Amino acid sequence: MSPGSVPGSLIASESGTEVLPLKRHRILALATGLLLVLAACGGDGSDGDASSDERPPAEVLAAAGTATEESGTARIASDQVTSAQSQEFTTTVEGIVDLESGDSESTLELVLPGQEPQSAQLITDGATGYIEASAFPGAPTDAQWISIDFESVGAQMGINVEAFRQNGAGQLAYLSEVAEVEEMGTETVRDVETTHYRFTADIAALAESGPEELRSSYEQLVEITGAEEVPTEVWIDGDDRVRRIVTEVEIEQQGQQFTQQSTVEYYEFGVELDVQPPPEEDTVDITELGSGGQAP
Repeated sequence: MSPGSVPGSLIASESGTEVLPLKRHRILALATGLLLVLAACGGDGSDGDASSDERPPAEVLAAAGTATEESGTARIASDQVTSAQSQEFTTTVEGIVDLESGDSESTLELVLPGQEPQSAQLITDGATGYIEASAFPGAPTDAQWISIDFESVGAQMGINVEAFRQNGAGQLAYLSEVAEVEEMGTETVRDVETTHYRFTADIAALAESGPEELRSSYEQLVEITGAEEVPTEVWIDGDDRVRRIVTEVEIEQQGQQFTQQSTVEYYEFGVELDVQPPPEEDTVDITELGSGGQAP
């Protein structure tokens, strides 16, 4: 499973266009387990009764990754607010995602300080993300689309993106093993009854006790972001499908402090999705720029 449905964003600056937040958001998505809890099918409702579950909270959380992934596709609505240097920018994404493969089609709206909101189509195809360049005034390209290969970016930072993708369904189970999961009660999310759980994702602990093929990546996440723990809340329906995830994390990077708050919701599971990446001739790859290199 992949978090490809919620890429980060470019930030306009006096010196040009930076793509560091795009990279940072991808890292955080991995760190908080967003790349595990995507998918579902079978319509809007839940046949199960969220209020009747007598299992321990950690057991419910452990089952949710697999149950959600096995469901298929879903509509997604995501809001991410990043605060840095007394400024705030917001990224909103609405669309459809295949949360097993990470493929998606959606609309992104980006609000930068002092600028008008910018909207663009967003496509993810496996580990590659495509965003319409028109959303980013000053972007270093005349092409219609900007693309970035997250596996390549991750490799250059010591993050094994493919291993996360292959271990997607297990991520909530891993987190539940190193966290004290608290049940907060039942709540309605988009007209569906859910049970609300809260825990702290201990990324540092996973670097020591998580799956062997992921330990070095968890360690790198901590080193890069400076965040050892990520406060996380999850809403799960009666069929063990994830309906909402909320995270808030404090990041220290390159001597600067960032606060990132994210809310992601999944609904209308089983909706049809046919992802068509843009033509190669209309796309410029900024993977090297996203990794700290020069623009092509």
